[in-house]
Amino acid sequence: MKRPILGLALILALAPLAAQAQGPLYRVELTPTASYRFGGTIQGGDNSLSNSDLKVEDSSAYGLTFDIPLSSRMQLELLANRQSSELRFDQGLFGGTTGIADVDVSYYHLGILWQWGDYRISPFFTASLGVANLDPKVPGASSENRLSASLGGGVKVFFSDNVGLRFEGRGFFSDLGNNGNNRDRRCDYYNDNCYGNDFTQGQASIGLILAF
Repeated sequence: MKRPILGLALILALAPLAAQAQGPLYRVELTPTASYRFGGTIQGGDNSLSNSDLKVEDSSAYGLTFDIPLSSRMQLELLANRQSSELRFDQGLFGGTTGIADVDVSYYHLGILWQWGDYRISPFFTASLGVANLDPKVPGASSENRLSASLGGGVKVFFSDNVGLRFEGRGFFSDLGNNGNNRDRRCDYYNDNCYGNDFTQGQASIGLILAF
């Protein structure tokens, strides 16, 4: 009589672990992505191209993510993503916008991805840190690397053991640092210290997952 009771107790104790084991498998995932990126304004005091604020035109982007399993739920993620766009400034009411220069905005990040769900459909959340490279195509201007971070989430849908699709929304946040030119515009009320400006962008992506 004791043995069946002990066996039942063991089954009940292992049931949550067995259910968790049904989650995503340990596998490396290589994912080429196509994206639409929007947002991104560089304050006039943070650039040498114009005294006006410059906006990065919304456009497509492309990239690659490489995910290495740390557990059935967690992955180490490497991300590289580039947008080729145009810097524009707003001429005010009824004035439209004017193009200044072509620009490439690239992100190179290292992060953590946490996923859940079952073998075929896995929602996920991801966070990363790295650098943003802003490269205006202007003679005499140099590219700049800035500290950046990102937060995102989405879902992975697998059609087989090795192929699936990744749908993702992500926000990028970059610190452009302080610049003496903006002291008159963005200063703290109490101690007259100026804040650095942030460069933020959003991105919607779809990717083809190749798992092995």
